[in-house]
Amino acid sequence: QRLSAMEQFQSASLKGVTDSDSNKSMSLNVKVVSIAPRVLEVKKFLSPVEVQHLINLASGMTGDVPMEQSRVSASTSTSRGKRIRGDAMAEVRSSKGGWIHREQDVVVDTIFRRVADFLNIDEHLMRDHYPLEGDEELPPTHDRVVEAMQLLRYDPGDGYTAHHDFTFPSVGSRYQPRRFASVLLYLTGEGDVIENGVRSPSSGIDDDKALEGGETTFPRAITTENHDGVKIKPQSGKAVLFYNVLADGNMDDLSQHVGEKVEKGVKYLANIFV
Repeated sequence: QRLSAMEQFQSASLKGVTDSDSNKSMSLNVKVVSIAPRVLEVKKFLSPVEVQHLINLASGMTGDVPMEQSRVSASTSTSRGKRIRGDAMAEVRSSKGGWIHREQDVVVDTIFRRVADFLNIDEHLMRDHYPLEGDEELPPTHDRVVEAMQLLRYDPGDGYTAHHDFTFPSVGSRYQPRRFASVLLYLTGEGDVIENGVRSPSSGIDDDKALEGGETTFPRAITTENHDGVKIKPQSGKAVLFYNVLADGNMDDLSQHVGEKVEKGVKYLANIFV
């Protein structure tokens, strides 16, 4: 029902739009942050309207997205290889998160389409496909190749210690999903203030509510300048793409990354795992 309503909304929203408007393309400037692991950065990937829409969903201002204590996958372990249990989980990851599907609304659907273009993936593969009457066969995969979007909120003191996004699926899993790539979408940036669920851009004035900290660090990253890792500062609307799997199919251990603790303010982030 939600998908049907979304398609009707899209159809109605396109009425009166000229062919020249509908065929306009969006230019993205891609910056290589690291070559090992492969990390790419795109500023202004999301518009301010899209950013605020996701913040509204995550902050409870609109929608019905429950934000609960974030969890770690079963394959996550400490630096000494021990499995994480009980209270130790809070020490590893202390944010709050919720999940929304592509069919949430037209804005979320548009973001998924853009991510598909960014990854050069057919956007139809980011939907579930079921056989219809008269269909002879299904597409190569009838399960979507992407997970739901994860919305995250980090309050002061919250962070995520060194971890990998790739997973080790069960042998019974048909398509062996391993999170080939991760796309981070920053909703708040350094100096941004969240007041009653509304983001205000950095004013340059010291404010106790302004976001400080919350960088994403790749401690094992290698660049042409150094081999001591890279640190990416949060910036509203920016997207960071990194690959968790190497070209030969092996997991990339260098893709380990850290969500640095938030010192002040609130950090909102969205993840899309492919």
